[in-house]
Amino acid sequence: MQQQATQSAQDFYGQSIGSLKSQVQEYRSQLEQYSQQLPEGDAQAQIQEMVDSYIELENSIDQAAQDQGVEDTMNQAAQQTQQQIQQTAQGAAQQAQDAAGQAAGQAQQAAGQVAGQAQDAAGGAVQQAQDTVGGLTGGQQQGGQGGGGPLGGVTDQVGQVAQGVQDTAGQAAGQAQEAAGQAAQQGQQAAGQVAQQGQQAAGQAAQQAGGGQQGGQQQQQPNATQAAEQKAQELGVDLSQVQGSGAQGRITVRDVISAANQ
Repeated sequence: MQQQATQSAQDFYGQSIGSLKSQVQEYRSQLEQYSQQLPEGDAQAQIQEMVDSYIELENSIDQAAQDQGVEDTMNQAAQQTQQQIQQTAQGAAQQAQDAAGQAAGQAQQAAGQVAGQAQDAAGGAVQQAQDTVGGLTGGQQQGGQGGGGPLGGVTDQVGQVAQGVQDTAGQAAGQAQEAAGQAAQQGQQAAGQVAQQGQQAAGQAAQQAGGGQQGGQQQQQPNATQAAEQKAQELGVDLSQVQGSGAQGRITVRDVISAANQ
């Protein structure tokens, strides 16, 4: 019983610090993105110091897991948390894309209805004008022969004008419907691009969050924070000779100071 209780406590401890480590890595990744967007200066240096603090916290978590022998449990929990973060981000992006698509479809449908109603109203008005003119001229015709009555000569002109009005109204309605369809399609495409960018950003953040569990790739430049590079310049330390203790072997300020004291 005591052994089972101890094992359960260790599992709970490993899962807890694994989830915590994944969240810390995500926050650190966001800070690094903010730092890249800022020009060099005091603000960027302060953010780099915060990044170093997160790296030291990650190192402390790794050391605690190693001391308690729960590295595997911690890594599994961190991976699960990473997957949950990625799924949540992708779900939010998909919902945004679906909502934008529905809004675009509704806008296109409403524009089509308005254009159709305008065309029907124009057609009805033209038909009423033609019926009225026809009633006035028809009474002047005799013996089934055409052209009777003083308004007979005006009938064709009125009919042509009415037909022109109807054609113009139809073209305007068609253009309005086509423009509305293009606008709706552009809105849907733009929403799709935004959602895709959100998914890519979420994937990059999740990949960076899980970077502590994968072997670091070789880089042409030393894998060090800017604060560590500045400290190395101050102390005259060659970063290529320093072994980083941070995530993915990243060199921190503490590593530079230790190398300078050796």
